[in-house]
Order: sequence, then C-alpha cells, then structure tokens
Amino acid sequence: MDCSPNNDTLDGSGMPASLPYPKPQLYHLEILSPALDIGRKETLPVLLFAFFCSISDGDEPPTVAADHSTIIVRWELSSIKSTLHPSFSQLASKKANSTISGDSQPDVIFKRLQDINVNKVIVAVRELHLATTLVLCSSDGSVEFRNRSTLDLLPHDSPDRASTMAQVGLEFLPGDSFLHAALSPNGCAMVTLDDENPARLKVMQMAYSYADNMFDESLEAVAEACLMQFHISCGGYGNQQDDLSATMQIFQKQYLKDRPKEANDFVRTFLSDMYRILQLNADHSSDIKIEHYLKNGLHQKTLSMQLSLGYWGEEQHRTLPSKIAFAILQLRWAALTFVLGLKSNSSGAILPAEAEFNRTETVRSFSGIIAWTLSLMNYIMDELLTLLTEVEEDGPLSYDPLEARIQARNTPALALLFISQSRLLFKYIFRLFQGINAEAMQTKSQNLSWRDIGTIFSSSPVPIDVFNKVIVDVETDIRSTYESNRISDAERREIEKNMLISGTVSPKLWPAVESLLTKSLPRMREAINRAELFFHDISWIGLSDDKASDQWRKEHRLDIVRKVEVPERAKVRRCTRCCSVMEDSAPQKGTTGPLVNMWRSCVCGNWWMDLDDGTKGVGRMS
Repeated sequence: MDCSPNNDTLDGSGMPASLPYPKPQLYHLEILSPALDIGRKETLPVLLFAFFCSISDGDEPPTVAADHSTIIVRWELSSIKSTLHPSFSQLASKKANSTISGDSQPDVIFKRLQDINVNKVIVAVRELHLATTLVLCSSDGSVEFRNRSTLDLLPHDSPDRASTMAQVGLEFLPGDSFLHAALSPNGCAMVTLDDENPARLKVMQMAYSYADNMFDESLEAVAEACLMQFHISCGGYGNQQDDLSATMQIFQKQYLKDRPKEANDFVRTFLSDMYRILQLNADHSSDIKIEHYLKNGLHQKTLSMQLSLGYWGEEQHRTLPSKIAFAILQLRWAALTFVLGLKSNSSGAILPAEAEFNRTETVRSFSGIIAWTLSLMNYIMDELLTLLTEVEEDGPLSYDPLEARIQARNTPALALLFISQSRLLFKYIFRLFQGINAEAMQTKSQNLSWRDIGTIFSSSPVPIDVFNKVIVDVETDIRSTYESNRISDAERREIEKNMLISGTVSPKLWPAVESLLTKSLPRMREAINRAELFFHDISWIGLSDDKASDQWRKEHRLDIVRKVEVPERAKVRRCTRCCSVMEDSAPQKGTTGPLVNMWRSCVCGNWWMDLDDGTKGVGRMS
C-alpha cells in the first residue's frame, strides 16, 4: 500500500508545492480509535494518520524551521465479513458444509481520504472529548483544535455550541518554539521540551482579545465549558481535573481578582451546574447509613473542585465555600479511616457498638485524627458562642445582620451544622468516639496508649455529648422547618446544594437558626468551660483566619493524612492540587492494608508529588 502524499499535494517534481525542500519523509503514525459523535448520533470509524515533513539538507533541525509544513495522509479503516456464494450451502456433505460456513476473520478495508497540508511542523497529536476533537501541537509554539473527521479548524467564537475550551476564549498563549509537547488529560495544560531549556508548563489562559470584553454571558460560557470538561473527566478513572482546576484558578486570578461579585457568580455557576449535570444529590438529611455516601466517589471529586476554586495561594485565606469543602473532606477522610481501620461486622458495615477497640496500635494510629476532629468541634462551638454573645449585645435577632457577621468573620461554623453532609459525618464519627472514649476510660490506667487517647478526650473543653445534643437539636429544627413550610423534596435538595456551595445558611431555615441561637446554645453554654475553650489551640485545623493560625501555618506543617505535625527535616509529599503535605515515612505499627492504600492519594483525592527536600522544590509524581 502506497502511503506517500497524493500528487495533488505535490508539484510536478515530487516536491511540496510551496516548499523548496526534498520529498516529504514519514516521521509519525497515529491511530485514532472509534469514537461516538453525540451530535450526529453515530459511531466514527477508526482513522490512520501518517505525518510527512520535508527535511532540509542543512544542519538546521526541521522542527524549528518556520517555513516547513506537514502533510497529513489519512485512511479510514473499516471491516467487512467475508461470505460465500449461496451455492455452497447446497453441498451434500453436512460436515464440509459446516466447515465452509464457519466464521471467518473479517477483512480490514483501507479507504484513502483527502490529504491535508498544514503549514507547520506538528510535533504532538492528542484526542480530546471522547476522541471527537484533535489537538495538534506545532513546533512554533501554537496549538490548534481541529475536527477529527475533516481536520477543519474549530471556530474560536462559537456562541451557539462549543466543543473545546478554545471556543470560549481560552487558549495556549503564543510562546517559544519546542521540539516535543505532552498534553494533560483534559488538554488544558501542556509540558514542552526543547534542545536547550528544561520542561516548561503552559496552562490555558484567556486570550488577550477576549480580556477587555468580559461580560456576564462570557463568564457563563467559560463556566459551562469548564463544566463540560469536568463532566467528561469524571467518567474516567481517578481524579483527572488538575489541569482544569489550574486553568480556572488562573482565569480567576487574572480577570476576576478585583471583581468579587463576578468571581462569586462564576464559581457559583460552575459548582451549581456541576451537581446538576452529575445528577448528584447534596441532601443527606434523611440518610441513615453512611456507607452509601462514602462509596460515592463523586462527592470527593466535587468537593475537591470546590476546595481548589477557593484557594488563592498559601499567603491568602481560603474563601468560605473552600473552607466548607475542606472541613467536609477532612470529616469524610476521618470516617473512611475508621471504616477501614476498625473491624466491621459480617455485613461489611461499621457499627460503633461492634467496633474492635482491643487493638491498641490501631486506635493509637488514629490519635491525630481524633485530636483534629475534636478541635474542629471546639472551633465550631467557640465560633457559635462568640456569635451568640455578639447577637445578644446587639439586640433583636435577624437574618441579614447575622449573615453579614458570618461573611466578615469568614467562618464556616454555622453552615457546618446546617449542611446535611457534615451532619451525617459528625453523627457517625461522634457515635464512634463515644465507644472509643468509653474504652479509654476503662483501660487507660493499665495501658499507656489508651491513656494518651483518654487524655485527648478529657482535654476537650466541649464534651462530646454536648455537641451531639446540639446536632440533634439542629436536625430536629431543620426537619420541623421543612415540614411546617411544606418544602418539597426538590426544593429541599436545592436548598442543601446552595448551602454547600456557598457556605451560607438558607433564609428559609431561619427558624432553625433562631432556635439554635435562642434555645439550644444558651442551654448548652452552662456545660462548657468558656475559659478553657478560649485558650484551646485551634490554630492548626486550617479554618481560622486569626494571626495565631497564620503564624502556625508559617512555622509548622500538618500531615493532612495522619493529622500530626511533620518534623522539621522530614521528607514530605505534597498534593498537586490543594498543596497539603504528608510525611513520606513508613506506616505505624498496626496500620491496616486498606489504610495504606488510601494514603496513596491526598484527602482531596488527588495525587502526591515527592519533593526533593522538606520545604520546596519539584519532584516526581507518586
């Protein structure tokens, strides 16, 4: 089979029509697997691409010459099953007839398509969006998005329909030439190599021509395009949204940093539609068992994106929605740790009353998570009691002034009590804590490890049973508010989703908020030592914005997995998304195999990067 370019692509001497170089040479083959075109509702066939380029006689590398071009020779592959003439079925011998009519291997048919001439040297090819879009990276630093079937350039401005990020104004800004390029899973980031410089990372950014004309519809288009890419990536294995979150973060920092309203609208649009398009229910107020929630990995993926969109760097505080996602991810991690680390019953479900507490090493390995979760509980109660004091001093209680105080303090305390996901996790974890605490009280005098666990519980200014009562009261008031206002299931799911993605309590739940601040908290306040609560260290949990917390983060590093401080010179791994760290050390004695497997990824579900030293640097991906 002749795979050379057709004569109509060349001039009479066999040279490229527009170039004074010798006959093009084959330098790359690419096979495109079958793809489903959702728009036309048909399956696209297998394609074979052969890339030809003219090579000059001089020493100049052809991939950096600006006047070289690439000829793409294409074939469409199809299979046809061989059949015999009907006369063979009339043979007398049944055995021979059976042999002849047996299944035969299908024949592969190559159909030559029209050659394509590109006035650039293509160095990398990548399929995107269910293999319906091709990304061509050229040596001059440009990146093109083309239709798979026709290789036509996709329009940069498509108001009615967009199939790539480039069609809403995002692109790889022009830069230096390169010899090789590798695209990320979603095609939103690219690593390039040349013969002089090390690997360089490029992330999609808003084109300069769009930057001065950013309207509400443009923001919505960018959000919808990012949502489309997120939905596609969620169908794959693992978390493959790092490049997408980096693109969105850069977009926010460049064009929305000084426009808080537009920034909030952009994030809110993306997060809200994210739950809609994934058909993910954020309402867990009626869930009885936690196993169904923990098994659904989409919860972790959505919370991880919410966490990353509110991260503006280590020198700035997280946004309120990002803090909500951070806290729930830590609670989810704690629940998973107990599920995998403690013995389950015959049905596979973990019940606090049946958990195995006699494995001292197992429970001791949970001490950091126990201490962190109790500190979170104390942080919530301290914030709520402070809020209660301010409200009592100001007089009559109303929604808007209270919400303004919460936004000013940037505190997620109240919302964590009213969001059903966090309540579900709190109820499970603290039921288990009651069993662990009871066991520690019985054996702490005989066992040093249990004594340490008992000390963690006894040093908490807020008793576990007090916090459990607050959660029960809040849940009862929320249920009563839903029933008295005849709020439908669909409306309730919308309320829960909005609270989760905004970090603010819905005005429709104001009766429950008022009941908490006027009845439950005043009643529980007497059981809490306010002095101990005031001096209790919460600077290490990562939710407070005070000076003590900022100073702690500058001087210390928290192992996000074990919830213990990382030694100063210890080797660490860093999450490629949320920048949390984990000490790169052997698991403690008694750590079960499932827990070790779970530690392969960060709490947010993303991959680790091994750092060359304990503080900074770039290392290999784990």
